[in-house]
Amino acid sequence: MIAQLGKYRIDSVLGKGAMGVVYKAFDPWIERVVALKTIRKELFTDGQQADLISRFKNEAQAAGRLSHPNIVTVFDYGEDDESAYIAMEFVEGSALDTLLVASRPTALPRVLAWMGDLLQGLDYAHARGVVHRDIKPANLLITSAAQLKISDFGIARIESSTLTQAGSMVGTPSYMPPEQFRGEPVDGRSDVFSAGIVLYQLLTGARPFTGSAAVVMQQILNDHPQAPSQLAPALGTRFDRVVTTALAKAQGERYPSARAFHEALLAAAREGAGAGADPDATRMADDDRTVLAAGLPDLAASHSVVSAGTGTGMDTMTPWKRQAFPEVETSLARQIGPMARFLLKKVADSADGLDALGTLLLPHIPSDVGRIEFQQSLELLKKKLLANGTGAGLPVTASSPGAIGTVSASLPPAASAIRAPAPFDEAWADATATRLVVLIGPIARIVARRAMKQTCDRAEFLRLLASHIDNPDQRTRFLRDADT
Repeated sequence: MIAQLGKYRIDSVLGKGAMGVVYKAFDPWIERVVALKTIRKELFTDGQQADLISRFKNEAQAAGRLSHPNIVTVFDYGEDDESAYIAMEFVEGSALDTLLVASRPTALPRVLAWMGDLLQGLDYAHARGVVHRDIKPANLLITSAAQLKISDFGIARIESSTLTQAGSMVGTPSYMPPEQFRGEPVDGRSDVFSAGIVLYQLLTGARPFTGSAAVVMQQILNDHPQAPSQLAPALGTRFDRVVTTALAKAQGERYPSARAFHEALLAAAREGAGAGADPDATRMADDDRTVLAAGLPDLAASHSVVSAGTGTGMDTMTPWKRQAFPEVETSLARQIGPMARFLLKKVADSADGLDALGTLLLPHIPSDVGRIEFQQSLELLKKKLLANGTGAGLPVTASSPGAIGTVSASLPPAASAIRAPAPFDEAWADATATRLVVLIGPIARIVARRAMKQTCDRAEFLRLLASHIDNPDQRTRFLRDADT
């Protein structure tokens, strides 16, 4: 293994592909862990190299303009005598393909959350003219907080166009749209098709098209898969039309955008949110909590957060947490499924009140309806805690006392569980970016500019900036001092 690539210190090999190696590396200039994806020049003739490197650089620049919570960020491009490389955000987590279990549907709240992340990321990229071309579970990373991030934007196009010329098929044929097999132009609707296959697999535990590459190609070009309800009857038929539209053979018959796909999926989910869930569906969700939890980092340790009668977790909590957390977990699990317990453990020490806890948890709920339902459950719980004398911890206010590391002291005053967006001006944003420079280096101003394009809400702007601060104490102080 090489020790250095450009300015980056190479720490380990993350994986090897058809065109190069992916390394875990360290950027000493801004003290950031990154992933380096390389293309080995030796694989190509001199004539191919110049064209390849030029396109690789252009695609890296296009992907580098994407700044979205559900897309792995591209930081840098470089090359030396032997390879060209892209420096990307290093994601602590697992690829989705390692979490899926054959013949086991995924719990519906988790399906909706992950598909929401995927489709929101795609919609953002497509609006900026960037098509992924290789959406599949292996390119979808699930973070330790259960957030989905799309990887390899801008790279799939290079690999497919370059290696196809050499007679090799790149990617997994099972996720390719018909137009890609026919060599026709692709656009955002091509990613919609691939995302539709991911949805089918999450809902049913099976891919809609299987077999050898030749068999899969014929199926994708000519055949229609079984409806999801035939493989997972507990779902009912509400998702059948959503999947059928996403997997239409002709681009013009699919959803026109990832956003339209997402809206249709949420509408179908709401159809089944009425009176009483199917017992089989409930059992399916419970089973998958075990299946998915086994593959995610640190989940085994999360059990002690809300388990009663053990000497850990609950026994060290304040009274309001001991009373509230089991009910909060139940309400959160209705919205995001098996990751509720893990997520609650992750934020437990940072919340000094129920309002602060809600503020930390709400961004992880994918749908507007789900967030409203969760907010309502917290309001009811808060009234109950106040009525029985337990209390609900500290309210989130600008003057709330609290030690470093507490949310009540670190969040801006507008950040309560239910709040209206709080606008900010450019002068305040520039001053905030200046404080961030001290913590993460010159890239802070780029981070701030990107965040300003994503949101006009002060709390969300701060959250986006704070997500780039690796040290928890520094992150807390940064948020706490936001208005000083």
